[in-house]
Amino acid sequence: MFDAFDESWWSAGSALNWWDSRVADPPAWLPDREKALAWLERHAPVTGAALALIRSHRTCETSQLHELDPRLPADPRSTLWMMLAGMRLIDLGFPINVNGRGGWGPKSAGFMAVRLPVHHAIDPELRRLGLTPVEIADIGPGPLRGQRQYDRHNLICTGLAVRARRDGWLTAGEAWCRFDRICDDPLMGRGGPDLALIGEGLLACVELTASTGQSLEAKFRRWDRILDHPACRNTHVLWLSAGRGDGNTGILERLDGLCAARSRQHAGDAASVMAGGFMTDGWTPSPGIPVPLGGWMGHDMDRLGRVFGLPNAASWRLPERMRGHWHG
Repeated sequence: MFDAFDESWWSAGSALNWWDSRVADPPAWLPDREKALAWLERHAPVTGAALALIRSHRTCETSQLHELDPRLPADPRSTLWMMLAGMRLIDLGFPINVNGRGGWGPKSAGFMAVRLPVHHAIDPELRRLGLTPVEIADIGPGPLRGQRQYDRHNLICTGLAVRARRDGWLTAGEAWCRFDRICDDPLMGRGGPDLALIGEGLLACVELTASTGQSLEAKFRRWDRILDHPACRNTHVLWLSAGRGDGNTGILERLDGLCAARSRQHAGDAASVMAGGFMTDGWTPSPGIPVPLGGWMGHDMDRLGRVFGLPNAASWRLPERMRGHWHG
């Protein structure tokens, strides 16, 4: 799988070279819109699954998406990614080539990242594909467009989600991790962590940081208020340092100091955690056996279907999340 900690990808900084689906001319290797529309109409379930994961994690690399959902192809040259881009449903991101050679494209770049388009919402295009309002809402909350893009940061978080899934956690990306959802309280606001790990009776929220700016202590104080909420008795926060080079040691030390007097906030190194390491205070969370979040109303729909002579009602036109696939 793609390694977002590999510094060879970030020689030119923490951003990628993006093909913007609204402002850039389509390259020759992309299909035209009508061909893309016809293909995606025939593959609506996998289209919705791909867009939901991308929406959840902001920026993802194709092999990461394959790890999170095996139905999605790891190869950036696969038809699904080309058709989604041809329909202008995603932007494509490639590592910036600092040696001056051409390397921009799914066949020649070291990896390909994807995001929802930054400069336009995709809701009208999804309606053209025949998706119902419920299926569109299942892709993610709010306007369906790219938001808050920090490429290296987001790719590391998506990699951490893959690692957590392998360890038995359910996960939810940044788009779903809002304080008002975590607390079931609209007064707690729409900010939130970068990633949530959902276990049996435990919610571990990941905050990734690559700096120790003035806002860091304010973020800790806000989490103090969130953890005091009655709905967060079983919630912990994992503060992970993800700086570059020697500066990461100072970031981890700062996080460790801020966590020292906070029993449910823990510091760790993101690269170490990705490799199976633990938090600096020795806290080792376990997912237990998470309660499955899919299959919503399946039993009741099946029973009603038998009554009314519709034997397949349990899965009829239900969104992916309700059919047992968890987007996170």
